[in-house]
Amino acid sequence: MTRKWICILSSLVLLTGCWDTRQFKDIKLVLSIGFDQNEDGGVIETVSIPTVKRSTEGPTSETVQILTTEGHTPREARDHTDQMIANTFDPSKAKVILMGEELAKNSIQPIFDQFYRNPNNNLNAYIAVVEGKAEDAIRITPPNEPGVSKYVSGLLEGQTMATHSTGENIEVLHGEMLEPGIDFAVPLLSVKKEENLLNFEGLALFHKDAYTGKFIPNHQTTLLMLLEGIRGKVASFTLKVTDEEENPIRNYLTFRVMRNRHDMKIKVENNQVTADITMKLKVRVVEYPRDHLTSKKTIKELNKKLSELLTEQSEEIIATVQGANSDVFQIGRNVESYHPEYWKKIKWEEEFPNITINPIVEVDIVQYGVIS
Repeated sequence: MTRKWICILSSLVLLTGCWDTRQFKDIKLVLSIGFDQNEDGGVIETVSIPTVKRSTEGPTSETVQILTTEGHTPREARDHTDQMIANTFDPSKAKVILMGEELAKNSIQPIFDQFYRNPNNNLNAYIAVVEGKAEDAIRITPPNEPGVSKYVSGLLEGQTMATHSTGENIEVLHGEMLEPGIDFAVPLLSVKKEENLLNFEGLALFHKDAYTGKFIPNHQTTLLMLLEGIRGKVASFTLKVTDEEENPIRNYLTFRVMRNRHDMKIKVENNQVTADITMKLKVRVVEYPRDHLTSKKTIKELNKKLSELLTEQSEEIIATVQGANSDVFQIGRNVESYHPEYWKKIKWEEEFPNITINPIVEVDIVQYGVIS
């Protein structure tokens, strides 16, 4: 009997609760945050705070409060927001972090410092740059959408699944900002005020922790991802393969990547870096009005044409990346790891724009539908 009571009392000690419990009724959850730069070089913070109202007789309803404050630092701006709302500002469930173009061109590391220092913050939040002001993006009211936070996070998640973006979040970004020889790209959005919508414009290229002002347009982002060795659930291309047809639609072919093999070989010879990026794509044709895809000759000609077109586009992408001095291919990390003596002699940010990067794309049509 004594042993039984000892076990019960021991259990009660272990079940006393969590010392850092936070009651939902005492906080205001912030689901999306936008940062802009003010005229003095400080920070403008815009937050979206949803409030759910429950009714005993009808369905629940949700209202969204948008607040904009300023401060010398992000933390000071947050404190000013706290002074305007009931309960406590809590960004632990933030889904989206948006940055205005001008702020991103300066430096984003100070913006995220507060997120890394607080263990309650959500490091899986999506990140994007907004043409113009992030505040304008937070303040849109997208039609047929429950709120801007769900809309933007859904939009960015869709771009990741469609191989338009890597899905950069705060956690991944931290290492890429601090490690030499690695740069990154995040989604670039524009605000369509008349439609109350956002548009994915492409990928904003960063060098270290600053936006370079250059970006890969949305029609080339899938190819950039594949050049980096990344493929989402879907990777599709529409390319013009001929000029022979009077009907413009019949000049194009759309295909989907079924399998892809990616290989990058880096050499350092005579103090010159050369990177050969090879991609072999097995594809399925999903749209080709000209048809006749049962002909081996037609397939061979299309394979050659598609390979040439994607190789040319790859060269354009690489030229943009090197012009922005944004090593999104992480060639610098490879050089540092396997050629340390050369790495110690050079400044990579001065070398990267001048190295040789050779893209080679090989397309092989393996499926072409049931129409003969």
